Amino acid sequence: MLEDHAAFGLRADVRQERMIIAFWGELDILADEVLAAPLARLARESRRDLVLDLSAVTFLDCGGLTLLCRARDAARRREAGVVLVVDNPFFRKVLRLAGLTATFEIAGDLETALMTGAEGSPV
Repeated sequence: MLEDHAAFGLRADVRQERMIIAFWGELDILADEVLAAPLARLARESRRDLVLDLSAVTFLDCGGLTLLCRARDAARRREAGVVLVVDNPFFRKVLRLAGLTATFEIAGDLETALMTGAEGSPV
C-alpha cells in the first residue's frame, strides 16, 4: 500500500491477531499529508490492536509524530491498543523530547511488540 512513492510509505499486515502498520522512509510533513487518510482508514476500520513499526523509517520529525498520534487517537476511540516499534535511539529521544513516551507503549522490536501484553522496552 502506497509503496510506489519514492520517499516514504506504509504497508499493513495482520499477524498474531494484530494489525501491523510498517512505515518506511521519511516520516515528515509530506508523509503526514499523503499517508494520513489511508492510515486513518486502517486505524479506524481495523478491529484489531495496532502495531506501528518504525524499523524502516529513516527520518522522523513533527509531521511524522502527528501521523503517529493520529493513528493512536483513532485506535483509542475504538478502544484498541497501540504499540510503537522503535529501534532507533534517536527516534526514542525525539519521542521523549516531544513528551510522547507516556502516550505510546514502546517496544524495541516487532517480536516484543507482538508478545502478549507487549510490555515494550524503556525509553
